[in-house]
Amino acid sequence: MKISYNLDISGHAEEVFHWLDDPERARIWMSSVSSYELLSKPSGMVGTTFREIVEEDGRRTEMRGVITGYMPNQSLSFHLEGKFNAVDVEYRFEEVENRTRLTLDSDIRFKSLMRVLSIFIKPKIKKKVFKQLSAEFTVLKDLCERDAGRP
Repeated sequence: MKISYNLDISGHAEEVFHWLDDPERARIWMSSVSSYELLSKPSGMVGTTFREIVEEDGRRTEMRGVITGYMPNQSLSFHLEGKFNAVDVEYRFEEVENRTRLTLDSDIRFKSLMRVLSIFIKPKIKKKVFKQLSAEFTVLKDLCERDAGRP
């Protein structure tokens, strides 16, 4: 299931990127991630591995991830793998006048029984994902615009 989402934020790309490239800052606006643990960090960011606990509707699941692409203030991508799904995510940052266009592209692939169930409930899942993205990105936008232009 492919998901794309765009958001325009007042401020420069580095001000927005700042809220995504550090997991502790990202957890402030990512409401579903309850904990994060760095597992390994080679020189540079690509290849960094991590574990996070995602909570939704009172259910917790562990996701293991690896950073697959990293270009400061331009893009950040990673692969997540969990019991129920695998997800590839890419964030892109593009400066347009005095704002940054943040684009999220993700590909969610379900596993085992969820793969079969997703055939029937895909519209419901997609609606829930967009609702969560909208809420999280609203918080991100507020954080970025509040801090815009600060040293």
